[in-house]
Amino acid sequence: MRRVQLVELEDLPWMPAAIRDGGTDLLDFGVDRMGFYRGVVPKLAALLDRTSRAEVVDVCSGGGGGALQAIRALRSERRVDVRFTLTDRYPNEAGRARVAALADPKVVYRAEPVDALAVPPELDGLRTMWGALHHFPPEAVTALVASIVRDGKPFGFFDLAASPMLRRMPVVFAPLAMGFNMAVLFTGSLAAMPFVRPRRASRFALTYVAPLIPALFAWDGTVSALRAYTPDELLSIARSVPGSDGYAWDAGVSGSALYFTGCRRGA
Repeated sequence: MRRVQLVELEDLPWMPAAIRDGGTDLLDFGVDRMGFYRGVVPKLAALLDRTSRAEVVDVCSGGGGGALQAIRALRSERRVDVRFTLTDRYPNEAGRARVAALADPKVVYRAEPVDALAVPPELDGLRTMWGALHHFPPEAVTALVASIVRDGKPFGFFDLAASPMLRRMPVVFAPLAMGFNMAVLFTGSLAAMPFVRPRRASRFALTYVAPLIPALFAWDGTVSALRAYTPDELLSIARSVPGSDGYAWDAGVSGSALYFTGCRRGA
């Protein structure tokens, strides 16, 4: 089965923030507890060293999830020199609170909305994205990479890797697999919500009275798996953009996490 570009509910501009943030905070809770990106953080560290960069601009940060996991890992390795600016098209209140709780003067969450396809020029640095690349269809990934290459920026994108089993599955069985996965995620969100911060009465109501957050989490989590890219698909996109010959590309999988990096040759 090929990659399928279905709609994730959190991408819809009319989605109420209370529901969207509830879903992204659930995701960040799971990412943190699983140490999902532990295996790909060394790729970011190596890219920082190779490019001699000390500024990271993270796009599509949401609740902070992957970016904060990477920051903690780098700080534990005494990489205290690197500055991080987290951004999102829909800045996440919980994400800003998590950044504030770090009390790290070199980590900020930008309050103004930032579109990953139109990053303001004053935000100069190695560009990262955690857990969001699958939201972009191939043509948008092409535009995203082309804009970064045009500006000569290094980047590291980290995400859910496409499941080999799902890719081998005949499309006729896709509805059954989706239904099973949604049921697991819906049930899991009910069990996890009491442990997700921040705790709010509205969040509990949207989970246990009118379960809109679990519904969003179940649908978006399932669609994410269908939208996930393979390393070869990303390398093919990268090599199609103007100026790609001047870049060194790398893509692969560690555990269930995907990494996709690029920087100027000789950097």
